[in-house]
Amino acid sequence: MVISAEKQIGLSSLAVAAAMDPAQWQPFLDEMGQILGTRVCTQLIGYDQLTKAAPLAYSSGYDPDILRLYETHYADRNPFAANFQNCGIGESISAHELCAPEKLKKTDFYADLLKPMEDICGGGGSMIALDAKRMFLIGGNIRAKDRETYEDDWLRLCVGLAPVICQSLEINRAISGLSFEKWAAEQHLLGTGTAIFVVDPTTMIHYTCKEAEKLLGLGGVVKTGIDRRLRFPSEEAQNRFLSLSRAQARGQINVLNSWRLTDTSGQGWTCRVMGMRLGDLDRSPFQAFITKSISAVLLAIKPDVAASSFQADLQNALGLSGAETTSALMLSDGQSLAEIATTRRVSIYTVRNQIKSAMAKTGCRRQSELVRKIEQLRLQGGG
Repeated sequence: MVISAEKQIGLSSLAVAAAMDPAQWQPFLDEMGQILGTRVCTQLIGYDQLTKAAPLAYSSGYDPDILRLYETHYADRNPFAANFQNCGIGESISAHELCAPEKLKKTDFYADLLKPMEDICGGGGSMIALDAKRMFLIGGNIRAKDRETYEDDWLRLCVGLAPVICQSLEINRAISGLSFEKWAAEQHLLGTGTAIFVVDPTTMIHYTCKEAEKLLGLGGVVKTGIDRRLRFPSEEAQNRFLSLSRAQARGQINVLNSWRLTDTSGQGWTCRVMGMRLGDLDRSPFQAFITKSISAVLLAIKPDVAASSFQADLQNALGLSGAETTSALMLSDGQSLAEIATTRRVSIYTVRNQIKSAMAKTGCRRQSELVRKIEQLRLQGGG
């Protein structure tokens, strides 16, 4: 079939509107999924490490339960993803080229996700951008019974729209507003040598600074694949991180936790997780992400330095006594007042008084405020 010029112009206009308002990507995909006269499940996905643009995650036409199942169990086991890089920029690639049908139909991915939605194993898409730092892809899934009739038209449509989509994404980046670096600096979260990640409840990475990218490249402390999901090689660290991320996603607490690990070379690292709510930003550079969840975690990783050095710096910075500094530091490391008292061999009343005194001297009304102040100084100073 031939798509009318009027419909092509209408789709292009929606893509142009999305340049100024990223929320317009949704009606664009809704319309794109209907333009052939048969239902196509559409998606616009991607990420951009260089400009900190959000991982795009817009879709249309998929059963919500299927999408949740995908995010929960299959996001890192997508048999199509491994061959995304085989699609040239502005060119098309079919679903069968991404994963051969005989291979696809042997997977749980097919049995649990594609087959229940009327066997949507056809389709494909077009690569908009792909290099070491970013990837953007427009695509969709078509029912097997419609593949012969509609797939070629669908792929031509994706190729035809790729330039205007690319232009709109570039404008999205240019007007994304408050950069994360500026926000983090204002919150005193960026310190020399600190690797900063912002990760959503599915462990998808939404932001990395230069130090974080270096760590990912080395792979000894944290790593990721083409799915951009963060993983710790250490099973203990991974389980701890997942537990904190899920707690933040459920809104049980605004997580704040730290632990230490050692890589294979013997270097010690301090890992700190802090809950953050993206809705607190004036205008978020995370765009699509903020429409799906306002909860995320900020993960900061930094090489260990001498604890005694940081304790002295902290004591001077906050004007605390030596005992107050020691108790406050132990509190920031996650120990309870009773645990601090046992470790220091003093009464819990002594510890409570020291913490109260430290709070008074620093203008903090809650223990959590004192801990956060210490965490900010630690990230700045390297303790």
